[in-house]
Amino acid sequence: MAPLKVVTQVSATLIIYFATRHLAADAFAPLISPRKRNSISIASFRAGLLSAENVETYPSDSTHSTPEERSRKAKETWSAVALQPTSNVCRKEIQLNGEAATIYQRSLWEEFSSIKGTYFINGLASCQIGDRLIHPFEAHGFCKSIVFDGQGKVYYTSNIVNTPLTKEERNRNTIINRGVMSTVASMDSLLGNIRNALSSSERDTANLTADLWPPPFTKNKDGIEPILISCTDNGEPYAIDPSTLETKGRLVDVIPKLASVFPKGTKFLAHNRYDEENRRLIMCVYNMVIPGERFLGNSRMEFVELDDNFDVVSRREHTTRFMVFHDWALTENYYVVPKNPAYLRWNNILKFCVGLSLGTDVFAMEEHTNGEFILIPRHDLNAKVKEVQSDSFFNCFHFGPVYEKPNHNELVINGCVFDSYTFGGEMGFDGDKQTFSPIEWGSTGLQSNGSRSPPPRLDQFTIDTKTFTITSKNRVPCVPVDMPTFHGDAKPCKYSYFLGASRPEGWFPFKQVVKLNCDTFESFVYDAGDDQVVSEPIFVPRNNSHGEDDGFLISIVHDARNKVSKILVWESQSFKNGPIGECVIGDLIPWCVHGSFYPGFTPFTTLSN
Repeated sequence: MAPLKVVTQVSATLIIYFATRHLAADAFAPLISPRKRNSISIASFRAGLLSAENVETYPSDSTHSTPEERSRKAKETWSAVALQPTSNVCRKEIQLNGEAATIYQRSLWEEFSSIKGTYFINGLASCQIGDRLIHPFEAHGFCKSIVFDGQGKVYYTSNIVNTPLTKEERNRNTIINRGVMSTVASMDSLLGNIRNALSSSERDTANLTADLWPPPFTKNKDGIEPILISCTDNGEPYAIDPSTLETKGRLVDVIPKLASVFPKGTKFLAHNRYDEENRRLIMCVYNMVIPGERFLGNSRMEFVELDDNFDVVSRREHTTRFMVFHDWALTENYYVVPKNPAYLRWNNILKFCVGLSLGTDVFAMEEHTNGEFILIPRHDLNAKVKEVQSDSFFNCFHFGPVYEKPNHNELVINGCVFDSYTFGGEMGFDGDKQTFSPIEWGSTGLQSNGSRSPPPRLDQFTIDTKTFTITSKNRVPCVPVDMPTFHGDAKPCKYSYFLGASRPEGWFPFKQVVKLNCDTFESFVYDAGDDQVVSEPIFVPRNNSHGEDDGFLISIVHDARNKVSKILVWESQSFKNGPIGECVIGDLIPWCVHGSFYPGFTPFTTLSN
C-alpha cells in the first residue's frame, strides 16, 4: 500500500496543479460582420430595478431561429476556428487604408490609423495534434503581435510559443502528455488506458497571457530590455522576443537572477498584474498541498512583486482550504483572490492513475459552500489576511474592475460569476467522442450530458474594509459575460468601464462584444453574427488621451465563414453606434485568449517604408 499511497499523492498533486491552470473559464468568441450593426442597449439600472422592461433589443441578424439550429451553428463555427492549422507569420505589412480594410466612419478611422503602439495577444494553436483533438485549455501557445506605426500601417506577426513539450509534440505530430483535461488515446480499450496511465499530466504550453516587462522606455540599472512574458496556469513563465515572437526560453534562464527566487519547476498562475504608480510587476506562485489538512487538500499562493530591474521588492504567502482560481486582482492595499470552493474526489484518483478517467474527475466544485474573497494585505506583511464570505456559492474565474473607495471604507469587486460549474467540458470539448459541442456544455437548455455550467453573470460586490463583510451584491442579469478587460487592464487602481465577450445563450463561443459602465450599469452589446468568434476586447487610448474612456476598442474576430481573421474597431465613447471599421490581418487563426496593448511602443528598431 505504501507505494500506491505515494503514487496517489504525487498524481493528485500534478492533477490539481494543472487543473487549476486551465480552469480559467476562458471563453471563446465568434466574429463580427461589421456591415451588420446589431446592438442591444441596456438602459441604466440599479439593483432592485432590473427587469426585462429595461432591455431594448435591436433586430438580430441570426438566421438560426431555434436553439437546436443555433447550437449546431455554434458547433460548426467553433470547430472551424479551434481546428484551424497554425502557421507562423513574419512581420506582414498591412495598409489600414488599403484593400484589407472596410471603413464605416472615415474620420474616426483616420484618427485610429494615427495611433502608435503594439498589441500583443496570446492564445491557442490548433486543438488538433496529429489525428487527435486536445482540450482548448491544453493546446499549444500561439502568440501574435499587431504593431501600429502611427502612419497608417500595421505589422502582423505570429509565432508558436516553443516550450520543450510543444517542440517535441510538433516534431512528432502527436500528443505526448495527456494533461488533465485530455487523453493521448481512447479510454475504451486496455491499450488506451495503459497509454494514458503512462502519459504525464503536465502540459506546460504557455498559451494564455502575454505581458511586457520591464515597461517600454524604462531605464533600469542592469539595462534589461522589455521581454514578452508568456504563461499558462500551473506553468512556468517563458520569455519571448517582442520583435520576432521567437521563444527565448524559460524566464528564469533568460533572467538568471530569478533562478534563486523561483527554483526550477515553480508553478505560476497565468495572470500577472502591473502596479503602474510603483512600477511593479506582480506574479502569483500557486501550489496545491496534497493531502493537506484532514486529507481535504490546501491551496498555497505567494505574491511576488518585482521592480523594473527584475529585483524582488516584496513577497507575501497565504495558505487556505482547497479551492480553485485562475484570476486575481490588485488594489492599492490588497491582493484580491476569489475563493471558489472545491473538494477532492479521492475515489477517482486511482482511476486517473490507471488511465480510466480524466484529471478533472478527481475534484469538483463544492456548491453547498459559500464563495469567499481573500483579501491579502500588500504592504504590512504582518497584517492579518481576511477571508470575506458571500451569501452563496460562486465560481469566479475572471475579474472586472476591482478598486478601493478609501473615503467610504469600501472595496468594490466586479466578478464574472458562475452559479454552477462542471469541469472538463469547457468550450464543448468531448474527449471521448473527439468533438466540440459548446452550447450543450454551457447552457441551461441544451444539456444532454448532465453537466451544469450555465453562463457567467457579472456580479458587483461591495466589501466594508472596517468590518470585512459584504454590504451589497448586485447582478447585471441581462448580459452573460466573460473575458473582461478595462482601460489599462488593472494597471490604474480605479476604472469604471468594463469590456467583455458574450453570447445570448450558453457560454461559448462568444459572438458579442460588451461595454458596461460599472458605475451606472449602462450596457451596450454588439453582435458579430453566428459564424463569427470574437476575442477579448482591448482598450487603445487616443493620442494625448485625457480620460479612461477616451480612445478606441479593438477585438480580433475569427471569421469562420470567410476563413479570415481581422481586427474590428470601435470608438469607445460612441460604441453603441457600431464599429468604425475593420481590417483583415490574415488567414483564419485559432482563438485568441488574453493580451495587452502598449501605447507608443514598437518593438522594431526600424519600420519598413
